[in-house]
This record gives sequence, C-alpha cells and structure tokens, in this order.
Amino acid sequence: MTIVKKIFFLIYIFSSILFSQLTRPERSNYEETSRYQDVIDFISALKIDGSSMKLSWLGYSANGKRLPMIFYGDIPDIKPETIRKSGKLVVYIQGNIHAGEVEGKEAMLELLRELREGKHSEWRRRLILMIVPIFNADGNDNISLTNRPYQHGPIAGMGQRANTQGLDLNRDHMKLETPEVRAFVKMLNEYDPHVTIDLHTTNGSFHGYHITYSFGLNPVIDSTLDDFTRSVFFPKVEQKMRSQKWRVHRYGDYLDKTPAGKPGYFFWAHEPRYNSNYVGFRNRLAILSEAYSYITFKQRIAATKALVTNILDIANGNSLAIKEVLQRANESAMRLTQFDSLGVRAEVVESNPAQEIILAPAKVERNPYTGQPMYLMNEDSLRTIVTTEFYATLATRKAKVPTQYFIPDSLRGIVTLLSNHGIQCDTMKQSLRTKVQRFAIRENKEASREFQKHKMRLLEGEYETIELEMPAGTVIVRMNQPLSRLAFYLLEPESEDGVAAWNFVDRYMGEGKYYPITKSVE
Repeated sequence: MTIVKKIFFLIYIFSSILFSQLTRPERSNYEETSRYQDVIDFISALKIDGSSMKLSWLGYSANGKRLPMIFYGDIPDIKPETIRKSGKLVVYIQGNIHAGEVEGKEAMLELLRELREGKHSEWRRRLILMIVPIFNADGNDNISLTNRPYQHGPIAGMGQRANTQGLDLNRDHMKLETPEVRAFVKMLNEYDPHVTIDLHTTNGSFHGYHITYSFGLNPVIDSTLDDFTRSVFFPKVEQKMRSQKWRVHRYGDYLDKTPAGKPGYFFWAHEPRYNSNYVGFRNRLAILSEAYSYITFKQRIAATKALVTNILDIANGNSLAIKEVLQRANESAMRLTQFDSLGVRAEVVESNPAQEIILAPAKVERNPYTGQPMYLMNEDSLRTIVTTEFYATLATRKAKVPTQYFIPDSLRGIVTLLSNHGIQCDTMKQSLRTKVQRFAIRENKEASREFQKHKMRLLEGEYETIELEMPAGTVIVRMNQPLSRLAFYLLEPESEDGVAAWNFVDRYMGEGKYYPITKSVE
C-alpha cells in the first residue's frame, strides 16, 4: 500500500469512528431524530467496557425491542443488592416515554458520550446513574412528518405518542397494562432509585421558557418530601440554570380562564397514573422535564441536557439531605394509620396569587417538507406578567386510612397488580370473624367516553361497620409498609385512579350494593 493510500485509509478510519459517535440529529443538521437502531449503534460505538459504565437492559417493548439501560458510577457490578447497599444516591433517567418528544433521547445519548469521555467524573463519588435513553422504542420508529405538526422540528418527522398497543405509557403507572411500564416498576422494586427524571417536550402549552419542570403533585404525597422538593431542591436547580442563561420555571400553561374562572399559570396533572406523581407516591424524589416545543430542535436538546446536568450537580452536592428526606417519607408512610384520612380525589388549586411569569408570542414558520405551519418562540417579544399560579393540590374527597385491607381470594388479578407494584400482600391461613368497614355503593357511574381503552368508573357511597367472616385464602394488605400511600390510592373504592376506576372490580360487585374489598380501621 502506498503512503498516499495509507494516509487516505487512516483518514477514512478516523472519520468513520468520529461519525459513528455522532447522534443522528448531529449528522443530519438536526433535521432527523434517532431511530431505535441508531440508539443501539450509538451505544455500541461508545465501547462501554464495564468499568465506570456498564450496559444492561430495562426490559422489552410490546414489539420485543430490548430497552438499553446504562449504569454509571463506581460500583463493582449492577446487581440490585449491590446498588442498594452502595450508600450512593441512585438516579434513574429516562427519555422518550412519548416517542414524538425526542429531545430526552438525544440529550441522554450526548450525555452518555460525555461520560464515556471522562466528563462529570465528580458524580462518581456520590451518585449512581441509570440511564434509559429510549423508553417507547416502538412508538419511536413510527416516524411521520405529520406527528406533532406545530412543534418546531425535527422537520423530517418524529415518532408517535403511544406505544404499539395504542396506550399512553405516561397514563399506565397504576393499571400496568404495558410491558414498558411494568419493566419500569419492576426496576423501581429491585433498585429503588432515590431520584427519577422523566424527559418530555411540551404539548401545546404557551409561555416564554426554554424548559420547565414538575415533581410529584398530589396531596397524598408526603408533605416533608413535597416541601423539600419545592423549597430546597428546585430553587438551587433554577439558580444554576439561570446563571447559564436558561429561562426555566415550573411546567404549566398560561390560560385566560383557568378552571378557577380567572387567568393564571396552570398545571393540571395530579393523578398517580403519571410517572412523576406515581414515583412521589413511592416516597421518592420525582422530576418531570418539559422542553419547550416552540424553540428549535437543537435548543431543546441542549436545554434538556443542561437541566439534567444541573439536577445531577445539585443532587451530587446534596445527596445526604435527599436520602434523609426520603427516609423520613418512608417512615411516615409506615405510620399512616395515625392520621384520620387521606385524599382519594384531588384538584389543582392556587399556590401563589402574584407569580411572575415570562410569556412570549410564537411566530409561524413552514416545514420545508410538508409546507405546514410550525411555531417558533419570538425571542424579541418576551414579556413578564404577574398572575395567579396554580401549583398546589387539595383533596376534594377523603377516606379513612385503615390498618389493613381484606381482598377476597376471587380478586386474584388485583392481588397480582399489587404485587407487581411491590406492595406486600399476605394470605390468611385460617378464617377469621372480625369487624370491618364495608363500602355501600350509592352511585356507580361509568364514563361515556373511552380513555386509554377503558371506560373509567366512579363510585360514591358510605362505609358501614359490620362483622364478617373472612375465609381462609383472604388476602391482607397491611398499611405499615413503605408503599402504603400507593396501596391506599389503589384500593379505596372512591379513588379517581384506583382499581375501581380502572375496571378491575367490575365483574365482582354482584348486585352492585357493596364494594368487594373491605378494611379494618381498628
């Protein structure tokens, strides 16, 4: 081989290596997003060697695609018991739960590349990261130029919101009907990460921020955890973001008329079917990231990576405080029976009557491939207003917290669901006659419209005290366990997001007079 040929050959090899470590957006001038195979190829090109980075798999998509999960930290192996006993703060990060919202996927690939290059090595002292860049792998590859049409790119198309079953993965955390979310919950049960970060892109809301965030939002979530998240953790994150010139605030939408009947900045999602709320019910610090649809694709990736990086910096510097707060939340959950009642339904209410909010109009551009309009924030027209912010929650209906629930042996599907959530269940070996509270159904309403392939059910009524014979085989769910808040919201008959709401007990209500699950409050 001549010297010239050798030079060209070396140039070819070098460029091939460099090219393989670029994400698909970087290779396409941010016109395209990564397909599933691009993600797998990118991770393979990182040549993860098992030292500070280790490759594993979260589970499978409904179509059988393996979901890569990369561990980062100073640990000898990735066994759950090793991770739990490490003494380090464990942080789980996932992108692409909604597969048209692709910025989290691309940002996490870039972050993995940085970690492989030795950047952010200070995190290894106190943190273990678990990164799943592509959660909705099937929806990701259902690319269309018409998905999310008003979003500003990627102009060559993106995936769909739902998985291949047609279900929204971010509405499945209570009913667990998708293999992806079941794999996520299994991971929570095994590894019990202290912090989870779920990466999204906004879907129709308007404001003037590059990126917004939220956290577990429900009155059932431990108040100490809620206060720490709002008052301690995120003010530090916001300060870091703003020092880097990123505009950041809590996730919401400015509405001329909120449900309260007046203008305000409003956030609506409080049910535990949503990822961040669900994790909050498990006494863990849950973070929702929402890049703004109406800035460029490249900006959204950068903003998402900046938010995650700053969250990890703050978590690294406050790991002991976070673990202490979470431990107190666990202990509080195990003593819930000291309280009279908890909410089973809730609404978002006013949190601040005079909050400064940045707004910006959007200008219309055209997608060069479809000719359809897409919006871009007008950075020259930013303005700040003072308005009411709605970011608190209030219970609109409550129920008394029991010492234990009694589930008939015939409701094995519910017992399986509880076990999949990690809730401890015990089976009675002998019959027992005891006083219980039985729920007498006064109203039984089925929704007229289907939601996530269910017609959700709403029960109303009253509890009555009665003595009943509990036969052997009855399943007991005791409330002196860390996941008692979750068990409560699943099993209470009037819960807006429990087994009754999701039709698990439709076939077991006999003449419809009584809810089949009873409870003891003594």
